[in-house]
Amino acid sequence: MQNIIYKKLSLRINTQHMLTQQNSVRQLSHFPIVGIGASAGGLKPLKEIIAEIPAGSGLAYVIVQHLAADHQSKLPELLAPHSKIPVHEIVNKIHLEPDNIYIIPENNNVIVVDGILKLEQRHRGTTANRTIDLFFESLAEVHQSHAIGVLLSGASFDGTMGLKKIREYGGATIAQDPASAEFTAMPQSAIEADAIDYILYPRAIPDKLIEIHGKYEINYAYSEEEQIPEEDLVNKITNLIFLKTENDFRHYKQPTIRRRIARRMVVTKMGNLAGYYNFMRTNAAEQQALFNDFLIPVTYFFRDEKPFQQLAEEVLPKMVRNASGNTLRIWVAGCSTGEEAYSVAMVVHEYLIANNHSDMRIQIFASDVSEKSIAKARNGIYNPQDVQQVSEARLGAYFSKRDGRFHVNKIIRDMCVFAVHNFIKDPPFARIDLVTCRNVMIYLDSYLQGKVLGAFHYSLKENAYLLLGKSESASAVPHLFEAFGKAEKIYVRKFAANRYIPESFKPQHILPKDKPELKDLEKEVLPVVDFAKSFAEVLYNKYTPAGVVINRHYDIVHFHGATSIYLEPSPGKPNFNVLKMAREGLSFELRNALSIIGKSGESIVKQNIRIHGQPYLASFEIAPLKHAEGYFMIVFNQMPIAVVAGNGLNDDQGRRISELENMLEQMSGDIKRVTEEQQTAYEELQTTNEELLSSTEELQALNEELETSTEELQSNNEELLCVNDELQDRQVQLLAMRNYAESIIRTLREPILILNKDFMVQGCNPAYYKYFSGNEQETENRSIFEIGNHLWDIPVLKENLKKLTRENIDIENLKLELVIPFGNKKTVMANVTRIQDAKPEGLMLLALEDVTNEIESTRQIESKNAQLEQYNKHLQLFTVSTKQNFEDPLNKLKMIISRLSEDKDEDEKNRYLARMYSTVDDMQKMLVSIANYSEATLREEHSKKTNLNAMLKKILGELKDKVIQNNAVVSVVAIPEAYVIPNQIKQLFQNLILNAIENSRDGIAPEIEISGKIEEPEDMEIDGADRSTKYLMIKVEDNGNGIQESVLDKISEPFYSGPQRYFAMGLRLALVKKVVDNHNGFLSIENKPDHGSALRMWIPVAP
Repeated sequence: MQNIIYKKLSLRINTQHMLTQQNSVRQLSHFPIVGIGASAGGLKPLKEIIAEIPAGSGLAYVIVQHLAADHQSKLPELLAPHSKIPVHEIVNKIHLEPDNIYIIPENNNVIVVDGILKLEQRHRGTTANRTIDLFFESLAEVHQSHAIGVLLSGASFDGTMGLKKIREYGGATIAQDPASAEFTAMPQSAIEADAIDYILYPRAIPDKLIEIHGKYEINYAYSEEEQIPEEDLVNKITNLIFLKTENDFRHYKQPTIRRRIARRMVVTKMGNLAGYYNFMRTNAAEQQALFNDFLIPVTYFFRDEKPFQQLAEEVLPKMVRNASGNTLRIWVAGCSTGEEAYSVAMVVHEYLIANNHSDMRIQIFASDVSEKSIAKARNGIYNPQDVQQVSEARLGAYFSKRDGRFHVNKIIRDMCVFAVHNFIKDPPFARIDLVTCRNVMIYLDSYLQGKVLGAFHYSLKENAYLLLGKSESASAVPHLFEAFGKAEKIYVRKFAANRYIPESFKPQHILPKDKPELKDLEKEVLPVVDFAKSFAEVLYNKYTPAGVVINRHYDIVHFHGATSIYLEPSPGKPNFNVLKMAREGLSFELRNALSIIGKSGESIVKQNIRIHGQPYLASFEIAPLKHAEGYFMIVFNQMPIAVVAGNGLNDDQGRRISELENMLEQMSGDIKRVTEEQQTAYEELQTTNEELLSSTEELQALNEELETSTEELQSNNEELLCVNDELQDRQVQLLAMRNYAESIIRTLREPILILNKDFMVQGCNPAYYKYFSGNEQETENRSIFEIGNHLWDIPVLKENLKKLTRENIDIENLKLELVIPFGNKKTVMANVTRIQDAKPEGLMLLALEDVTNEIESTRQIESKNAQLEQYNKHLQLFTVSTKQNFEDPLNKLKMIISRLSEDKDEDEKNRYLARMYSTVDDMQKMLVSIANYSEATLREEHSKKTNLNAMLKKILGELKDKVIQNNAVVSVVAIPEAYVIPNQIKQLFQNLILNAIENSRDGIAPEIEISGKIEEPEDMEIDGADRSTKYLMIKVEDNGNGIQESVLDKISEPFYSGPQRYFAMGLRLALVKKVVDNHNGFLSIENKPDHGSALRMWIPVAP
């Protein structure tokens, strides 16, 4: 239900606002236009919204969706069944009507022009689809507060910039709740950009649109002269904001103020203005929220690109030529969240670099009344959607992307100083070369615009520049600024004889310094200082509207009605002094009356004044204006002379009147003559006192210089305060960053040292002391090469550190071998880098990483890999050898079995069976040898101290039958104990004994001698021994046939292909060598063909 009282506040439809189009007049629509933007995943929420839109809502709906250019859209057919109102596909220049839905066709952009929808073909070469942004922006510019933007599911950033524009023009914005969106990028982007009023599920959006239609429709053609019943409440609300923030919004454009109040009423669900006032007067948070809405923080990077091009091409060259002290000072007033200031900084930096002026100092003072906006500006961190209008080249040069956000680089941030500053009431900055204040003054009324332009004029140096927004102008103050050539919205400061801030530009407070209590504020609402309104209040009640408003210097500041019969332009230089413009006969009376009212301060009336050459008598009343100290209203009136003479007078009376008139005229002439004589005497007196006047003028000039110096000092003080504020903020940030960095270093597990340029230790983290022992007293302020018992006195480290200081080349992954306390050997990787911009200069950070375990693990892996490679090689050889060595015995067995199947006598069969047993026995030996070798190769065992004599006794017991059968003699000389792998050493002894027995000479009993002793490394007859350990030398000697050369050559290849009778022998010798290798020992073979062999093996005594 619409609130009637609130509609009187918020709804003012100007029925005379007409649009001329094609020789016909058509009224621009004042019903809300709802723009709905959607992309991927948008069909479902569109159906839900359309289904809930009631008939007769009074709104028009335009749906803009990203569509494939080469695919015919079926969206109208898909949505029409769900709708209660007509659905149309947009055709070019279709007029918008309420209670209709319009859908964009494929391969087109749509914009609003003069209340119609205009289609523009979309070019395939466009890098990014901005269809929604283009429509929203045109909708905002044309329908302003009647525009409502809705953004649904989508996978891009399209729509965010357009919604910002709608909010800027007073419209409402809605985003689909990302929790209900299939693709969240589009609504989430708008929410993060603070461009959204309401976040809703799709089915709730139509109800909110109806509520906005009932409470929120604001007419941008509202007439401010028309009074409304709620004006006192509006003034009370602005007074509350003043008490809260000390910011005066009386002279902001009232339609804007009322739209912002109306928006907050919708948000807080207040049905009328009185209810909202009662709510906010006790709610500090709502007061702050309304204040933030009043400020309208809408800005973009490089907003309206053309002025920035003109700045670089036409203005900056002149500014650089005229710069004083090689410094440019720029003031960005109303900088909001910093985009404007950083845009100016980038343009200036690009120009200076391109034109070899990199040594010029740039100071950009960026100010805004919002602390929240200034805080964001100082951080200089922006989301991807915020930088859409920044070119790729500028993004790469001036931004760093971290964690998905864009950080302004230090070179640009250092050019800008951000400060909370109200340029309406605070002293302006001084000696400025360029002031930019774009899209701020459009929200101010003419009085405040004049005040602001005066402040900017004072702030700027001679011939300096002013840059305004595309809807703003300085034409109202032609005596202060003139247009700069053909450049858009760029003005040049004009010379002014006296450089001071006029009275009307000085700060005026709406309330006294001692703020009244809230109950007193409610009793008295201070009116807006408006000359036209104050004049009208008196004039409409008593007089016909003819008169002027003058200031204390008698200069006319406002005309009303037909004043030409009383005033006329004075000859010579244009002058608005009322005494100079008064017609003859009126000037004298005006001077006397103004002199009297200047002393008494009370109204004065003068009547029956004869104006030379006019057939009437004039009268006037002079009265001071309320609420405008120093200003006076002069109201003129006239009456024909015949009225004074009257009707029905006799001739004597008429003659008497004529005589009196003649006498009066003569007296007036005498008074005029006396006045002229007085004026002449006054001029002569002035001539006589020239020296005194000159001295007075000199003193006055000196006083003016002192006043100017005082104002400049005040401006400098304000500037210093801003810089100090910025420095304090930077100091807090740096302290936080330092604490953050130190906390990281403290918690790092890797040792870290800080060195100065002389390699003196400045500090270490706890990990260093934990890893290398020591303490701060023993470490800090000492040379790194001396600490830790000269632990770091390593030539390669010294050389690299000196190289770093000479050539500024960082040290990366320098491998150092250390022996740390308690004799532990460690390998560390050292990385050293210079700390940029460090104080004192030359600091270095040395980071250490213990890679001992990694290197050992790598070594073990490489060893295992080599071992596996050897295993694979042995496996291949084993496969080939097994095939070759088992093939002949198997063939023999097949032949023997075949012969046995034949009818043979018993003796022959027995011979074949004996051969079969012999062959099987050979195969068994080969299999046992293969198994033994494989076990020694693959089985991992650990060494332990072993009694080798006991082991040999046990082995001989196991081989007793073999020894006796071959009449072998095995003698053992006592062998010392040693750390060995028992199972492998046992196989070694077994294989050597079996080889000696089986390789005995015919007719000679085998003799085998086994002995052992401890040898020092220097006594060993072998190269490569570890000189730091002792070895056990084991000797096995026999009297057999010796070892065949073919077997000796293949001792490292156990599965070689050779004669079958040597296969077992070769495999056993290969096993012996493998066992010795497993013990990190050495093997020596002394071969005596037909006389035997002697094998010597050296095995480390300790493991």
